[in-house]
Order: sequence, then structure tokens, then C-alpha cells
Amino acid sequence: MPLNRLKPSRVLTIERFSDYAEFRANEVLGLGTSTPLRPREFSLTRAILPLQSGVFVLQRAFARRFEAEMGTDTGIGLVVPLTFHSITNGVEIDSSTIGVVRGKAPVVSIEHQPNTYFMLRFNSDMRHRGWADFDTGLATVRPQHDPMARLRAAFLEMFSLASGCDDPRQFEALHRPIQETLFACLDATLVPAGSLATRPGSFDKHRKLIARLDEVVELFGSQPLYSDDLATALGVSVRTLQTATQVVHGVSLHHYLRLKRLWAVRVLLMTGGGGLTVKAAALANGFWHLGDFSVGYKRAFGEMPSETLARGRGSFYRS
Repeated sequence: MPLNRLKPSRVLTIERFSDYAEFRANEVLGLGTSTPLRPREFSLTRAILPLQSGVFVLQRAFARRFEAEMGTDTGIGLVVPLTFHSITNGVEIDSSTIGVVRGKAPVVSIEHQPNTYFMLRFNSDMRHRGWADFDTGLATVRPQHDPMARLRAAFLEMFSLASGCDDPRQFEALHRPIQETLFACLDATLVPAGSLATRPGSFDKHRKLIARLDEVVELFGSQPLYSDDLATALGVSVRTLQTATQVVHGVSLHHYLRLKRLWAVRVLLMTGGGGLTVKAAALANGFWHLGDFSVGYKRAFGEMPSETLARGRGSFYRS
């Protein structure tokens, strides 16, 4: 989905500049100075999307020299590339690398070609999730290909959805489901696999935590399951829950919760009655990307959600 296909909406702001004299820098990760390398070819487009957890920008910039005190006074900043190449602080950065900044860090970057990337500023420092465990400065992370591809796809789908939405209240209702998807993708790219390994003698502690997690999930009933809420209810960090599910079940926390949410949808489809739709059942359980939901549902249960609903309706009317 090229950036030029996005349209402004009541939830998504689009800015386009074709004249450097009119260009205004975006301050999402600090205000810098850009010097065009080829002024006659100047062009910049960006889409700006605020969510509850922070501000998200999709930007296609111009060939330039960029100097900035990059970062944020609170929270954490990320640069996730789509197509990208630069020499930043003397180091070559390409499309396989995520930039992570805590606090402020001086940046001098040479970008010989227009780059397209996401800039993310979170209101939280995300230490409770285990992201980028360092104090201040600029660091790079090189994820594996599949987690990076899923992360990009989630961001693009989010911006596409925002572009087509003219009801702020409708989009606001999707904030938490969208953010949970993004958190799952970012956990997979930013949390080192080795950090989720168990310490000797701690398996029993993790097993007990998972048992408590299952009890809390039952208490949540029909509410959508979000990792932050569950961690708060259990009095632990999300990172601790991540470790426990990985150690006890061999899967990520998000995979574990996703299966539980899929099962909750299945129960609803089988018992919800004649007025229920697949979309309503999915949204009620925190699934906002319906195509991805349908694929995951069929993978888990061997049939499409519409088939489950049809069988459930048949039982409903026979009763």
C-alpha cells in the first residue's frame, strides 16, 4: 500500500509538501534540520495517526542530510523502515533495521535516496514489556524476517483502516485491539529471545502463574483479553507473563491469548443466536483485522467462522 494511496479522514491527517520553502518538520521524535541533497526533486508525504498509546507517523522523506537531537523526553521512540538506507552516525542502516531511542540522542544522517518509514512515539517507556533494555541513547535492532514482515503488515493495515474511517468514535473503539496487535508484533521484534528463558528451579513458579492467569481469564468472561490488563490483574509485568507462557507452554503470550480469544469467538458463534454476525463476534473479542482473523480461525478449528455460525444458527432455530 503506497503512501500516496492513503486519503485524509477524520482520524488520519495527511501532509504533502512539494516546495522545501513550505516544508515543516514533524516533531514526533524531536525537531531536526533537513538539508535536501537534490532540491529540485524535493517531495515529502506523511500520514499522522494518534492512538491512546502514542503517535504514529508513516513518512516518505526526500534525499537529505538530517541533523537532530532525536528522541522523546518521556516514553520510547522507534523508527520502523519500509524502504530505507542511510549512513547514520557513521553506521550504515538499511531496511532490515529498527531504530530505538530512549531519552535524547544526537543524530547525523545522510540519506541519498527518499526513504519510507514509520516513526512511533509511545507514551510509556515500555520497559514492562522488555523492549530495548538500555537507559538512554540510540540503538538498532535487526529482527528476523518474518516478525519484521508481520510488523510492517500490521502498521500498513492500521493506516489503511484509519484512512477509510470517518467516524472517530468507531475508530476509538478499535484503539485497544489495534494496539494489542501492534504490541504483539513489537514484542516479537524487540524482546530478545534469550531474555524469556527460565532460571533453574523457577518452572514451578511459572506454572503457578499460568494457573492464576487462566483463572483471571475466566473472571474476565466476555471481555477482550489484553496483555496489559491481565498483567495488572496478576500484579506482574507483561515481560514476566511472556516468560511464563514461553516456559510452560512453549508459545508467546500473544499466541496463548489469541487462541483463547479465538475459542471465545467460536463459543459465541455456536450459541449467539440468529442476529449475530461473524464481524460482531470477532470485534467483541478484540479482532479488528477480519481477514487475519478468518485465516487464524480456520487454522485453529479447520473451518471458516461463517461455517461455525451457520451450524450454530441451525441449532438455535431447531431449539
